[in-house]
Amino acid sequence: MITLYTEVNYFSNSTLSSPNVQKLLNSGEKFDLIILEIFLDHALLGIADHFGCPVIGMTTHGVLDWINVLVGTPQPLSYVPHVHLGLTDRMNFWQRFGNVMFDVLDKALLAYYFHPVQEKLYREAFPNASRSLDEMIKHSVSAVLVNSHFSISFPRPYVPNMIEIGGFHVNRKVNPLPENIRTFIENSPNGVIYFSMGSNLKPSAMETRKRDALLNAFAKVNQSVIWKWNDDSLKLDPSKFLISDWLPQDDILAHPNVKLFVTHGGLLSCTESIHHGKPIVGIPIFGDQQLNMARVEKSGWGLRVNYVDLDEETFRYALTEVLGNPKYSQNVEAASRRLRDQPLPPMDMAKYWVNYVLRHDGAEQLRSPAQHLNFVQYNNLDVYGLVVLVCALMIFAVKRIVQKLCSCFRSAPQTSQRRGKGKKKMN
Repeated sequence: MITLYTEVNYFSNSTLSSPNVQKLLNSGEKFDLIILEIFLDHALLGIADHFGCPVIGMTTHGVLDWINVLVGTPQPLSYVPHVHLGLTDRMNFWQRFGNVMFDVLDKALLAYYFHPVQEKLYREAFPNASRSLDEMIKHSVSAVLVNSHFSISFPRPYVPNMIEIGGFHVNRKVNPLPENIRTFIENSPNGVIYFSMGSNLKPSAMETRKRDALLNAFAKVNQSVIWKWNDDSLKLDPSKFLISDWLPQDDILAHPNVKLFVTHGGLLSCTESIHHGKPIVGIPIFGDQQLNMARVEKSGWGLRVNYVDLDEETFRYALTEVLGNPKYSQNVEAASRRLRDQPLPPMDMAKYWVNYVLRHDGAEQLRSPAQHLNFVQYNNLDVYGLVVLVCALMIFAVKRIVQKLCSCFRSAPQTSQRRGKGKKKMN
């Protein structure tokens, strides 16, 4: 996590100090709206302050804690797992305990390690800013477009300006495949497995023994394999394997003869696979991939093979189980129908809310009042504290009254006895 936050600070600094960005900031241009991808780079919110216009955040990684703070989206840790943990929304006590502790650790790292650097970058890049970075984080974002959808993610609460556009990047109209790919798929009588670890991971950097485990497992299934590989070092049987450093993933997954997607479990890839009704074998590596694959396994859309456990036996089991058991295809096809069942195509939904913010001058009415509350106020800790104090005072008062009454009752017989003795002496 520290490595991730260090890299994001580096990216933020590289962006703000880029000659092209500096040229833009000094151009005198006027803008009606800024759309900014939010990946911890909060210092870039200063661009919106600089141009004096509303800002809409966008995230391609689903709902993350640093997105929640922009619009006040609640994150109940009892059933919303942290993005870096491979948990589901049904957690036992110890999982909830771990979820809370990990969230506390993450918030501490963000507050004391990450945020001060972002604040320094913000002050340096925008010395004449009219608002502080904290104000920009809390009160500048009109809406967030989040690449998620309740049908394929864990249900959770949203504020009105957190807009789901899950699947916005998936082609609604399938493009024709390049001839060599189309021919390879259609000439594979047992179907095709599509294998890609995304754009950030280099397959050639994989340990040799793990690569060989994959090859041995693939050799023992009947399906052909399309494998995204980043260099020309891999020489395989062209009748069994099609190797390329770039592949039109969305259009490949749309082909009916593709039977399985082997992926790193990134959200964009999982969404495409579910949209096209393809079961998944996931090999998660980092970030949200564990969380995404936990959801895939829980929902019966496929199986997860952790990279540390990856060998021929574990991978071959996952392949044969998902390919041979029809429940995975049935479950993911049902999920595909739910994902497609939206009132508007996701991109049209995004367009609507962008124009809504423009039409209503930043759409202040969408913003949650929680953004104006501190931690104590938001959680009503002051109210609960007062209730506990009043109850404690009442209990204390009742206890004192009871003690006084008991003391009076104990002293009453003694007083009567003394009076009786006095009368006898007088007689």
